[in-house]
Amino acid sequence: MLLSLQRYNLEIQFVKGKENVVADAISRAPLDEGRPEDQFNKRNIYQVFRQLEDVNPSKFLKITDERLTEVIQETAKDPSMQQIIRYIRDGWPVSADKVPDGVKVFFKHRDELSHQDGIVFRNDRVVVPYHLRRKLTEKVHISHNGVEGTLKLACANLFWPGMTTQIKDAVARCEVCAKYAASQPVPPMQSVAIPVHPFQLVSMDVFFADYQGEKRKFLVTVDHYSDFFEVDLLKSLTPNSTITVCKKNFSRHGKPQLVITDNGTNFVNKEWRLFATEWEFQHSTSAPYHQQANGKSEAAVKIAKRLLKKSEESGVDFWYALLHWRNIPNKIGSSPAARLFSRSTRCGLPTSLENLMPKPVQNVPNSIEDARRKTKFHYDKAARKLPALEAGSPVYVQLHPETTKHWIPGTVTNRMNDRSYLVNVDGAVYRRDLVNLKPRKEPDMPVQPSSSAKQSNIPEDVSTGVVVEVQPSVPDDVVVNQPSTEMTELPIGLDSMEIPMQQPTRTPSKPDYPSPRVPKKNDRPKREIRLPSKLKDYDLN
Repeated sequence: MLLSLQRYNLEIQFVKGKENVVADAISRAPLDEGRPEDQFNKRNIYQVFRQLEDVNPSKFLKITDERLTEVIQETAKDPSMQQIIRYIRDGWPVSADKVPDGVKVFFKHRDELSHQDGIVFRNDRVVVPYHLRRKLTEKVHISHNGVEGTLKLACANLFWPGMTTQIKDAVARCEVCAKYAASQPVPPMQSVAIPVHPFQLVSMDVFFADYQGEKRKFLVTVDHYSDFFEVDLLKSLTPNSTITVCKKNFSRHGKPQLVITDNGTNFVNKEWRLFATEWEFQHSTSAPYHQQANGKSEAAVKIAKRLLKKSEESGVDFWYALLHWRNIPNKIGSSPAARLFSRSTRCGLPTSLENLMPKPVQNVPNSIEDARRKTKFHYDKAARKLPALEAGSPVYVQLHPETTKHWIPGTVTNRMNDRSYLVNVDGAVYRRDLVNLKPRKEPDMPVQPSSSAKQSNIPEDVSTGVVVEVQPSVPDDVVVNQPSTEMTELPIGLDSMEIPMQQPTRTPSKPDYPSPRVPKKNDRPKREIRLPSKLKDYDLN
C-alpha cells in the first residue's frame, strides 16, 4: 500500500474517534506492530527500489571504451534492437503473435530485459546486435579453449538467440582446435565370422625378435578356429620369402579360404595377388596404423615374443616351449592342438593313451561365440560408435598417429567398408581406418547478411564449395589404383565370399552376457524400456 500511495500528495489530519462519523471496522482494529525487522523492511522497501532503479549495468562492463561505443552504435543501427528498446520503455504486447518476427525470439525473455545508456541487457549480460555476433564469437574463442570453455565465457557476459549453436559451430570449424583435438574414442568391437573348420581363416604378421644372439625375422600364421599358430624364420622380407613359407604351411594344413594381413609392402604386391589367385584364397588387409583390425595375429606375435624371451633367458629350447604352449587349454576350454589335430600331442608330460587318440572337440564355434560375446560386452563399455563417412565428405585425418596425433584436413575419395576409407590429402590418397578420421566442417565464408536475415535476426547458413578430386601422386604409404575386390578391409562376415557358416543351436551352460543394445533409427528419440529384473524368469511374449 505504501508504494501505491507514493503517487499522491496526502495531507494527514488527526480526527478524534467520536467525531469520525464514517469510521469502518478496519480503522477501529488495533494496529499490529509485528516484529521489529518487519517494520524495518516496510520503512526501507521504497529506498531499496529506488536504489535498484539507479543501478546502471553499463558502468560495470569490463570492456574498453571503443568496444562499448561499438556496441552502442550497432544497437542504434539494428532495427530489431530499437524495437526491443521501445517495448522495454512502453511495455510488451500481451502475446507473442503481436510481436514482429525479428523480435519474437526475445519475447520469452521480456521480463529479464532492460535498457541502459543505449545498451540492452538480459539481467547483467549484454544483448549483442546482429552485426557484432560473428566478431564477438571470434573474441570469446581467442584462447581456443574448446566448446565448453568458450560457452562458459560467452554465457557469463553475452547473450543473443542461438548463441550456443553458433559458438559450437564456430569451434567445430576452427582448424587450430581441430589440429590439436583429442584422438577418436575406440569404436565398438567387430569380429570376423566364426570359421567352421581348422585353417578356414588365418591371419599373418611379420615381427622381429632376438633369437640365438641375433635379430631375426619371423612370420607368424595363426588359425582362427583353433588358435594354433606357426612361427617361421624368414630369410628376408621379400614377397617370395613369405610366399615360400606360406606354401609350406598351406601344404601341411590345407589352403585357407581367407588370409588376413596388415597393409605392409611384403603382403601388398603383385606376387601376393598372383599367389592368392593360384591358391584360390581371398586376401584381406587392414588399414595402416590400425593393428586392432589384425588383432588375432597381433596376439599371436605377443605370445611368440614372450616365449622367445623367456626361453632364451631360461635356457629352454624355444620350439620345445612352443610345443608345451600348444597343449595348454585356453578360454575356449580345449588346447589349440586338440582343436586342430583332434588330439593332444606328446610334450614330455605323463599322459594316458586316450588323450593321444583322435577325438574331435565338439561345439567349438559355440565356445568361440561365447568367449567373443563376453569380451565384447566388457570392451564396448568404453566404446562409442563413430559416424560413418561418405565419398566426398570433408574430414580431418591422422596420417601418422604413431608419431604425431595432429589432425590435418582431407577429403574422403572412396569408402572401402564401414571402417576403412581412402582419403585425399594434398593430392595423395591414403588408406586410413575410421578411428583415424573425424568429420570436418568447412571454414565459414564471410557473407553479407540478406535483408530477411537482418529482419529475423537469425544468422544464415553459409554453404561451402564443392570438393574437387585430385589425381594422386605416388609417395610412400599411399594407395594407388587399388582394386577394392582384391584388397578389402577386415570383413565382418564371410557370407559375401560364399564360405559355409555353421549356425548351431546354442545351449550354453555358462551365463550369457547381454549384447550391447543397438539403438533403432527413429524419427524422434524414445526412452529405452527395460523390464524389471524380477520378471526375467517369465515369458511375457
